[in-house]
Amino acid sequence: MIKTVESFVYQLPKGANITSTAEDLKSYGLIHSSYFLVTAAKALDLESKLKSGYYDIHPNMGVIELLGNFSVAKVANRNITLIEGETVSHYYQQLLNTKSLESSGSLNETMRLAGIKKPYEGYFWPDTYQINYGDSIASVFKRAHQMMQEKLSIEWQGRDKALNLKNADEALVLASLIEKETAHNEEKSKIAGVFMRRLKKGMRLQTDPSVVYALGSRYQGSLNKQDLKFDSPYNTYRHKGLPPTAIGSVGQASLRAAMHPASGDTLYFVAKKDGSHAFAKTYKQHRLNIKKYLK
Repeated sequence: MIKTVESFVYQLPKGANITSTAEDLKSYGLIHSSYFLVTAAKALDLESKLKSGYYDIHPNMGVIELLGNFSVAKVANRNITLIEGETVSHYYQQLLNTKSLESSGSLNETMRLAGIKKPYEGYFWPDTYQINYGDSIASVFKRAHQMMQEKLSIEWQGRDKALNLKNADEALVLASLIEKETAHNEEKSKIAGVFMRRLKKGMRLQTDPSVVYALGSRYQGSLNKQDLKFDSPYNTYRHKGLPPTAIGSVGQASLRAAMHPASGDTLYFVAKKDGSHAFAKTYKQHRLNIKKYLK
């Protein structure tokens, strides 16, 4: 029986043999006898089958079970969840703070190792990824990027054929705005419709999340009139058209909504207290909605 009162991760280094492994485990106080471990490994024909990696060791674990894990590379794994709507900088910091992952250097160096070119923002699929303990941060980004490329390609191919966007990258930018505007999936195609009609009419999108993204660390938790004047290509109160890139990651509902905007004639919307939105066809009606829901 392994001698430990708490679970932990043990690294079996490359090139380790059964003798060195037995001595290492004994030095940690995990086994009574290195001789017993070596003898058991030979009896089970496992002494030459050790696979390097990180392994979970837990209380009440048997020596034979541990040897079996070593021989079939049943390494420690963990789940990492990338949440919808977050920025690539947020993901990078999250992964950097995950002790089960190995650093790949700076954000730009990590992207280089993952084979990912700029722009980075929005091109990582939010999901739960199972990783092996000791995997690199670059490997997680690479998987999330590949998944995003697949999802984006499929959705673009199935888009509304009347969609007035140049390419899938523009659709991703639109989806990122939708993602940040509402958590209510049933509203997302309506918001996409408002944005597309405003683009068609040459109206500025005037979407708050774009300003929040532009402000970055300057954002104090709420926007004021001065913030809306902030000089940035991402500020859709100052500039017409879509922002230069996405402003965060997107989920399936937002991506699909961007590809299939709802028809209609609404041009404005304002958030209610419950997070849903009131839509309006005219600015006058919009002002009334603001008075009703925000005052």
